[in-house]
Amino acid sequence: MTTLDTSQRLYQRGLTDLRSRFDPAAGLVRDPFRLDRHQPHPSIWYASCLLREGDAAAAERMIRAALALQERHEGDPHHGNFRWHLEDNVVIDLNACQFALEALLALPLDRLSAALRGCIVDAATLAFAEAKRLDAHWTYTNIHLLDIHNRILGGEILGLPDVQRQGIERLRAWAERTRAVGAPHEFNSPTYAAVDLNCLADLASRSQSPEARDLALQMEHLVWRHIARYWHAATGQLGGPHSRAYRRDVVGASGFLKVVLYRLLADESLLARTPYYEGPDSEGEVIVSRIHYHCPTDAEAMLRTPATRDMHETVSLAPRTEAVAYISPAFSLGTLSRPYGVGDPPEHWPMTDACIAYWKREQAPGYGVLHTRYRAGAGSAGKASREGVPAWLDIWEDGVFRSAQHGRRAVVAYGIAPRGMRQLDSLRLDIRLLGPQASHIVIDGQPWSGEALPLASGVPVVIADGDVYIGIVPLDPTRLGQAPTVVLWRDGDESVISIVNYEGPPKQFWEYRSLAGPFWKGNVRNGFALCIADRAEYATSEAFAAALAGTPLSDVTTGTTRTISFGAGEVAATVTYDLREMRL
Repeated sequence: MTTLDTSQRLYQRGLTDLRSRFDPAAGLVRDPFRLDRHQPHPSIWYASCLLREGDAAAAERMIRAALALQERHEGDPHHGNFRWHLEDNVVIDLNACQFALEALLALPLDRLSAALRGCIVDAATLAFAEAKRLDAHWTYTNIHLLDIHNRILGGEILGLPDVQRQGIERLRAWAERTRAVGAPHEFNSPTYAAVDLNCLADLASRSQSPEARDLALQMEHLVWRHIARYWHAATGQLGGPHSRAYRRDVVGASGFLKVVLYRLLADESLLARTPYYEGPDSEGEVIVSRIHYHCPTDAEAMLRTPATRDMHETVSLAPRTEAVAYISPAFSLGTLSRPYGVGDPPEHWPMTDACIAYWKREQAPGYGVLHTRYRAGAGSAGKASREGVPAWLDIWEDGVFRSAQHGRRAVVAYGIAPRGMRQLDSLRLDIRLLGPQASHIVIDGQPWSGEALPLASGVPVVIADGDVYIGIVPLDPTRLGQAPTVVLWRDGDESVISIVNYEGPPKQFWEYRSLAGPFWKGNVRNGFALCIADRAEYATSEAFAAALAGTPLSDVTTGTTRTISFGAGEVAATVTYDLREMRL
């Protein structure tokens, strides 16, 4: 299948999806996650499809309905932005102007009436003024790049030379900062890497400025190589750690980056549904169908061929943050040294995959997943929390972490984020597993029955699944109540190892309300040690369990300094951090 074939397939899939969500009564396309609400930017993309299909009258009506969601009240703090939904009374999502501009700039303006072209120029001019006021920080990579893309192409297409000049200046500055680090600040994201690639590839193909085209091409190559190094070709998953990932990304469903990769690789599994996720699965397909990508041959080779890589990458200089990944044909394991943040000073964003693994297995969908989330106020460990909620609903990260990894071994330490004075009934770390059945999980040599099982800290949990053995040793947590310290249980289709700091009556935690103040003595301790091995390396799970038990593991707190070490000598994974300041 050629890239032309994949382009046509994505266009038809995307058109079918947009058509299915179009509401004639509103004249707009419904939000795929909230079908009772309607959005402007997907409606403009649908209008571009209708223009391609020859229905200019319907396209014009839809564009006008979308433009009517622009905030036009003089004096409004977000004058020129767009309401995210028709049903919103005010501008809520400040990124709406960038997504609307991106869609408007993809329209074939020569197929529209002169009157509507004038309305689009007027709306874009107001949106550019709002974007300039917002001035999205360069660390907010996907929106910053959308702003650059929209200013450069919008300035050229709509005859706004000052806007184009601003875009080129911002592209130069972003490229310089990104090269100084070596990776996009919003690094290795299964969703937002696609936005970055779309912006840079579109600029490299469409800009009238030789400088913008050349620089965008260079940075597109940087992003392709960055993503390819983490890609686990054996399972078709973007190995971790991830700066930002939604539930669909974490569990390995077809998302925005996979749609881009399908355009390049023509691998049908990238668009396949997975039993781990139920939700919309046609993300950005019309957008991707129209873009010409420029993936370097060395990056494409990494994307296509399973290999072994041991990676250590700096993804932020201030504060210094390291991403570590071990990738083999059987599995990928990735960890991040500290939480991801955006802005100056950085604001912690709760979508990071601090520790995540994917591995090969024969049963559908062909891979398993391990990921972590610290949870505040999630109820009792052992009581299903995914029932009665949409299957796509995210589990946000409520904690702060510090981790270290050496090859296939990792130690991950967690504390809690400031809790304010809200009442909470639980504080715990969840290690969540998708794929393994209860019988694949062994404690003290005995297969697990699947019933909620309290464990003592330090008791190893061994998982034998697919092509790997996984060993997890929960460390002794700070006890803030009287609940069991570790619980192994099933949450819907996921097996969960919960390491509990508190479970009991709802209460306010004065000691942790701001991570400062009169009662502050340091953060709670939580965490675990992890090892993954290719199944071919051990004759039986008992042999792997014996090797795990024989691996040195220490967890020592002296004063406010905690040191966790897993392994011996140069091959140990060791993290040392201060419990008061969470400083590595």
